[in-house]
Amino acid sequence: MRIAYVFDPANLHSTTFSGVVRQGLTWAAGLPDFDMEAVFPVVHETFDWSGCDVLHLFQYGSWAEAIVAAAKRYDIPVVLSPIVDRSTPYGWRGRIISKIPFEKLGLRQRHRTLSGLMEACDSVLARSELEKSSLSDLSSDPGNIEIVRISIDCSAEVLRPDCIKVPRVFHMSHLNQERKNVRALIAVCEKLDVPLRLAGKVSDAGFSSWLEGKCKANPKLEYIGTITEGQKWEEMSEASVFSLPSLNEGIGLVALEAYVAGAHIVLTDRTGGIEYFGGDIEICDPASNADISRCISNALSKPMHYGPRYDALKAFSNEASVGRLAQVYRRLAPTLQGSGRQS
Repeated sequence: MRIAYVFDPANLHSTTFSGVVRQGLTWAAGLPDFDMEAVFPVVHETFDWSGCDVLHLFQYGSWAEAIVAAAKRYDIPVVLSPIVDRSTPYGWRGRIISKIPFEKLGLRQRHRTLSGLMEACDSVLARSELEKSSLSDLSSDPGNIEIVRISIDCSAEVLRPDCIKVPRVFHMSHLNQERKNVRALIAVCEKLDVPLRLAGKVSDAGFSSWLEGKCKANPKLEYIGTITEGQKWEEMSEASVFSLPSLNEGIGLVALEAYVAGAHIVLTDRTGGIEYFGGDIEICDPASNADISRCISNALSKPMHYGPRYDALKAFSNEASVGRLAQVYRRLAPTLQGSGRQS
């Protein structure tokens, strides 16, 4: 079976790492194990849509409408992964806006565009219950939305079963992004008087200067800069707690990795994918330092988890994720085997 993967054209010109592209490439790498192949149409080459069994769109916009129409001319089923990162569902306002025909006035509106694309596609994929709830608010057919969990890029070989655990909090992100809520995390750990290690990119001079001053004033606060993959797994394995108190987080992949490495996890109620953990996490309100403090205290009070969580590694694996994805593809094109529609 041949699947065409099409991304938002903005990814062609972006100088920023795209988690969406990474997600698609990771899925594509796992498809051959299920007798499937991903192909990537590009703008500078002629592409024969008739050779594809399924079209899978990543993200959404008016750019996708003509592509969906082309696929439908060849009776190719279309899967849409909108990638909607919201801290709360769209709600009744989103539902109302999505029903207003802005296009009749020559206007475009993202809620309306997304609603129309979901109606035109054969299946819509969400990564979490939060994202599914958001998409359902704009969909004329919420039953067409299904969850395919995404995976982490990890093998058992990188994990450290013999690590020495340390009673400290670890956090890794693009630290100066406001939505990462790092200032609140620092304030909470200072008040609790617990060690906090920070890793990741800092791209704002003002934040960098502020963080340097905080580290000098507090010996229990350390910023270790950007780190390698090996260092990342070492930090996650040694820390007793990993905290990601984001104001908005689509899927906290780094938290999934930390959980596999053996840390206790603190996330927020504005993070997608909290159901991945099966209830084995602390969930806080990111707008409340007191609630973040409560959750970090709870996590630190738990017995340390020594060694990796191998059952979680299997659950979060690309094999499990692609296996679920392959079920969707086969359901949409049940009579097609091998590669290409000519089979």
